[in-house]
Parts: sequence; structure tokens; C-alpha cells
Amino acid sequence: MPQITPDPPDIRPRYVQAYERWSTALHVLVAVAALATVPVLVAYERGDDRPWVTIADWIIWGAFLLEFFVMCLWAQDRRRYALRNWVGIGVIVLSFPLLPELLASVRLVRVTRVARLFRLARILMATYRGMYAMRRSLGSQSVVYLAAVTALMTIAGGALLAFLEPDAAPGGFIDGLWWAIVTVTTVGYGDIAPQTFLGRLLAIVLMLCGLGLLSTLAASISAFFVGADGQEDQSDLHLRLDRMEAKLDRLLAEREASEEAEKVPPGTPEA
Repeated sequence: MPQITPDPPDIRPRYVQAYERWSTALHVLVAVAALATVPVLVAYERGDDRPWVTIADWIIWGAFLLEFFVMCLWAQDRRRYALRNWVGIGVIVLSFPLLPELLASVRLVRVTRVARLFRLARILMATYRGMYAMRRSLGSQSVVYLAAVTALMTIAGGALLAFLEPDAAPGGFIDGLWWAIVTVTTVGYGDIAPQTFLGRLLAIVLMLCGLGLLSTLAASISAFFVGADGQEDQSDLHLRLDRMEAKLDRLLAEREASEEAEKVPPGTPEA
């Protein structure tokens, strides 16, 4: 997979401090924008054109654009960064709120078809971009990072099923999300099942990725608690060793004092 954000050595020297200070916030902003993409597209799919949906769509696009512009400004080789960051560029292009209408205005395809096509592409690329943003911002916190990636993948999977197979998920995104949760956890109730090739392919990806992510997440949580218990045991062990060492020092001091007293002949006046 391509690297979509430059490592610190690729940052211009005069921007290193700014990168260290603000890069995490930018990655978090992109991760939130990726998560927010799903409910906005679900609202569009339902025909909801209320002002808050449009405003949220422009804010999401602005978040992706801001992150790309700032990171490109900081990069040592801006052209190289832009070429390597094709996912970020793709998300910016596909997230432009007026893009479906612009394409429809030149009569490339019908409005409904092009709108759905771009919504599917937006979900895929925004999810891809959001996972890498989470890796950059939460990579050092393994449990939180795995939980966030699993949640993003599940939400995106539910939205994709609702778009790909509206008949299989008559309740829309809610049914799609329920199916994604059941699939990711490999429970498989079977009340909702994809019928098309793309739907089944989506199910396979969710099952394989979900199995790996949930297993790793469970192992990380177990390791966290085991590590906490181990630290408590080590602290208790160190405390006991300190007490034993203090007792040994006391005994050695008493023994030395006793040996010194034995060396002094009886009746010798004290100095």
C-alpha cells in the first residue's frame, strides 16, 4: 500500500516543529472526516438535501483539502509527496460536493447513476484514507487504534451493502450496519445475506479483515490486563526484596557490632 503521509525526515527543516506539534491533530481531523463521510452519503442516498447535510459535506471536503495542503507545504519534496499521496488526491476529488452535478451537466451519464457511483468510490477511498490517518495518530496506542479501525471498517461495510444491495438491506444503513457487525464478528445470523457478486465480495473482505482485527484487538486487550497484573506483581516483589535487604543489612550490622564487642578484652576501660 502506498505511504500517504511523509515521515518526519521528509519534512522541511523549518517546518519540523510545526509538524511535530500539529501533524497528529491533522491526522485526527482526517480520521473524523472519514467517519463523517458515511452518514452524509447515507443522507444523500435517502434524498435528504437539508442544509446541514450540504454544510457537513463541504466541511468534510475542506478537512481533506486542508490536511493535504498543509502536509504538501511541509514536505521536503512537494511533487514527490503529491505523487505518493494519490489516495489523498482521489479523496479530495471524489469528495468535492458539486462533482456529480458537474459531470451530469456535461451529459456523461445520468445524474442518479453517477451520484451513486461516486458515493461508493468516496466510501472506499475515505475509509482507506481514514485507516492510514488513524495509524498515524493512534499507532502508538494499539488497543485504541485497532478499535477505531474496526469501527471504521464496520461502518463503511454497512454503508456499502446498503448502496450495493438495497433489496438485501431494506432498512437502509441501519440494516447494513447490523449485517456488517454480524459479519465482522463472524456470528452470521443469516437474516441479511448479499446476493450479488460485489456484495459477496464485500462480505468476504469483512469476514477476513474482521477476524484478523478482532483477534488482534482481543489479544491486545488481554496483553494490556496481563501486563497490568504483571506490573503489580513486580511492584510487590520489589517491595518484598527491599524489606528482605533491609533486614539483612540490619542483621549484618548487629553481627559486626557483636564481633567488635567480642574482640575487646574483659575489664578493658572504654576510651
